[in-house]
Order: sequence, then C-alpha cells, then structure tokens
Amino acid sequence: MKFRGTCPLLLLVLLLSPCVRAQEQKEAGNAPSAEVQPAEAAPPVPVPDTALIDDASDRPVLQGSSNVSAVPPAPQPPAAAPAGGTAEQPVKRQPFTSVSASKQFHVIGLDSLLAGAIATRADSIRTALVKILKQPDEWKNNIIIRLVGEPGSPVPANPIRMQTVIVGNTLSYNIFIHLGRGINQDRLRHAIVSTLLYEMMLRTVDPEGLPDEVTLPPWLIAGLEQAVLWHVNEADRAMYSTLFQQSGIMTPEEILNCPEPEKELDATSYAAYQTSCGALVLCLLNQENGPEGMKQLLDQAILGNDDPRNLIKRHFPQLNLTPSSLHKWWTLQLSRMAAPPLTETLTITETERHLQEALTLVKYDPDTRTTVTFPLDNLDQAHSLTDLNRQLSNISGSLLNLSRRSFPAYRPVIVEYAKLVALMQTGRINGREAAPKIGQLREIRELSMKTARRVRDYMDWYEINTRSGTGKTFASYAAAVKLLREQEQPANTPISRYLDDIEKLYTLPAKAPVPSLHGKD
Repeated sequence: MKFRGTCPLLLLVLLLSPCVRAQEQKEAGNAPSAEVQPAEAAPPVPVPDTALIDDASDRPVLQGSSNVSAVPPAPQPPAAAPAGGTAEQPVKRQPFTSVSASKQFHVIGLDSLLAGAIATRADSIRTALVKILKQPDEWKNNIIIRLVGEPGSPVPANPIRMQTVIVGNTLSYNIFIHLGRGINQDRLRHAIVSTLLYEMMLRTVDPEGLPDEVTLPPWLIAGLEQAVLWHVNEADRAMYSTLFQQSGIMTPEEILNCPEPEKELDATSYAAYQTSCGALVLCLLNQENGPEGMKQLLDQAILGNDDPRNLIKRHFPQLNLTPSSLHKWWTLQLSRMAAPPLTETLTITETERHLQEALTLVKYDPDTRTTVTFPLDNLDQAHSLTDLNRQLSNISGSLLNLSRRSFPAYRPVIVEYAKLVALMQTGRINGREAAPKIGQLREIRELSMKTARRVRDYMDWYEINTRSGTGKTFASYAAAVKLLREQEQPANTPISRYLDDIEKLYTLPAKAPVPSLHGKD
C-alpha cells in the first residue's frame, strides 16, 4: 500500500523535471553573458554623516590612513509591494558636482544650487586670502567639499569637519558638511581658510619628510580668517570698537599663550580672542614686507618646531620686538580698526555726546597755566576769548563731519548750529541776538533726548507686559532665558508688527506696489 501510494508522486516529479529545466535554460538564454556585459564601477564608499568623524581631523594623516571613520550604511527595511503587482525600486538621486571658477574646489552634493553657492563662496575666500598674502594665483591639490546628511536629520557634534590624507606623495584635502541644521557660515569659513593654508604650505613639501603631526597655531588661522573678513568688508567693526573702548581685547601675550581657545574660553571670550587675533595678524601684515614675512612664518609654524614669539621676532625684525614694542604696534593697529567710517550712522545718544564735544570752547589761563572748557552756550565767556574765530572755525568743521554720521532727527539741529557759528565768525550777529537761538536749540535737544528715552522705556515695558507666558517667578525667568538661548521667533505683539510694517515700507523699491501689512488686518 505504501509503494502503490508513492507511484503517482514519482510519476508527477518525472513529468515536471524536463519542463523546469527547459524554463531555466530559456531564462538563462535571455540574460547577457558575463563576457559581453560591461563591468560596472565599484560602488562609492558611503560618506560619513554621523559623529564618528574624529575631532582632530584637521591634521594630515600619513600613508593613506584616514582620520574620518567609515560609517556602514544603515540597513533599509524592504519596501512593501503594492497589491496585485511587484514592488517598484525608489529612484536614487545622483550626486551633483559643482566646480569653482578657480577649479580648485569641487563641491559634491544632491542639491546643485547649494553646491554652486558653496563653490562660489569658497572661491571668494580663496581670492581674498591670496591677495592678503600676495601669493601667485595658483594651486596644486584639489579641495573636495562633500555635502552629507539630510536637512532635519540628527547632526554630529561638529557638523563641519576637515580631512587631510597622504597616500604616497599625494595629498588629498576634504571638507565634510552635514546639512542637518543648515550650514554655519563661521564654521564653513574657518574650514575653508584652514584647508587653504594647509594646501598652500604643504604643496612644496615632500610628504615623506613630514612629522607625524602637522598643525598650524590657532591664533594664525583665526587671525587670517578675520583678515579675510576685514579685506572683503564683512568684519564687525563694532566689535573692535566696543572691545577697544572697554579694554576687553586680549593682549598679544594672552593670545600666544592660549593653545586651545575653543576648549579654554567661553563664547564671549572666544569672540574677543578672534577679534584680538585679527588685530595682531593685520598688524604684522601691515609692516614693511609684511605678506612675505607672514608667508615665511607660516612655512615654519606649520612644522611646530619653534616658539611663536621667536617666529615673529625672526620674520618681523622691524618691530624691534621687546616686551612692550609688539603691544604698542598692536594697540595702534587696533585703534585704526576701531575708528568708525564716515558712512556709519550714530545713535541719538552718541550724536548728542558728539555734539556736546563739538560745541566745546577752551580757555587758557596764563596765571594758573591751566585750561578751562565751557559750552558755546556761555556767550559772555566765549566773546572774551582772544582766539574765538579760530575755535569757531574748528567747531564749524566738527559740525560738518558730525552731520554726515549723525542721527537723522538731529541733522536740522546741527545745520542751525552751523549757521549760527558762521554768523558769529563774520560778526553779523551779536550775543543778544544769538542767545534766544541757542536757547531754542538747547530746548529741542533736551526734548529729543526725553522723547527718545520715553520711547525706549515704553517699548521695553510694552514688550515685557504683552509677551505671553511670562510672569514674576523664577520659572518664568528661566523660561525667558531659554527663549533667548534657543533664538525662537520674536513675540507677535502690536509693537513688533508695527516695526515690521515700517521695515517693509522703508525697504520698498521705487514705484513698487505696497506689500501686505499687518495694519491692514
């Protein structure tokens, strides 16, 4: 019974075997043979986009080992097949490569517009750096910038990393930019300047003779970065002016004695450190043969075999480097950088202060050999001066310079003072006639200052009391601090909406239609 029950099954297997073999031969015949099919290129190594990139990745690595750890591709779950059909493979986006105008930067990413913008930005930084150091417009090694990650995805601790690999006698420079939270322009500029300096200094050096660690001092990179910003008029001059007036700038000794500023300093101190480095480097570059001396200093500083003070003394002998001479040159350079340009508009408080200084007369007492200052309002004492016309001429020039940078509401007042000073110089007005005009101008100035203070205080009070979610407890204070640190959107209050409308109208081009304003709602 068992044998007879098995016979139908064996017969079925024998009948189906030729059909299965024929079907396999048919499918194999339709596929191209291995000899005819062209060999496909090997898939590229996945670009790292997590925190496995080494912190010290700006140091060259010898013999082809990389300081960027490889990241295995994350396993992808299989796509569910639609009902009644086979699953369709998702279309894989191909990376786009944008080459800069100088051909040195190759930006690889999925967004062609973003890659082109970064290539243009990198080339502009390169042009400024070459001009500052007065080097020939040439290069030897490409710099590859790879855009990794997706917007909104988790980012590593340092989203912009540098990689330098040495394979034999060839150097490879890479910059990895994670797009999870956008691109930090300061970090991008720092990475580009650093990589350009390494490429510039190492292009003529035999890689076999390099030490195990090649690095540039942080004060040189930060200083040249600030010099680039100053050269392209993107530096924050207000930072130099504020720190110079408040004595918050670090001295050259403090700069050179800070080996790891990012780890040793907080955010405010680090900003002062960068500003101080910029003033120090610009001081060196502005010396006679400064760019040539800076190039020689960089050539030896990258090998790290000498003290920074000795390097400055050797390549800038004209400074006559002593414990105080470098500080004097540096202070002079900083004062020049802190001087405001003619196009910068003063606030109403600054305008009033400068106006008081401009309207000041000086009287010298030969008996006591002292000088006494008094305002122009004191006409009786002013007419007793023997050099009144000379001082009035100086006041006229000061008022003219102040009118170019003054607060707009103060310009009519400054013009009236200039007219009054001109009449006093020519003698066409006496003290009795000038007194009421001076009193009227004084009242206008006092009223303007009172109004400005009231507007400031009212806006502060209104914003504090109309902001939702705030109270008088410590929890509300902590919430306000968190709000400021996270840089959330500003409060939607009537004052904020009114200021937004004013900004839209003031920036409106000529003959353009009126945009949508909050006031219409």
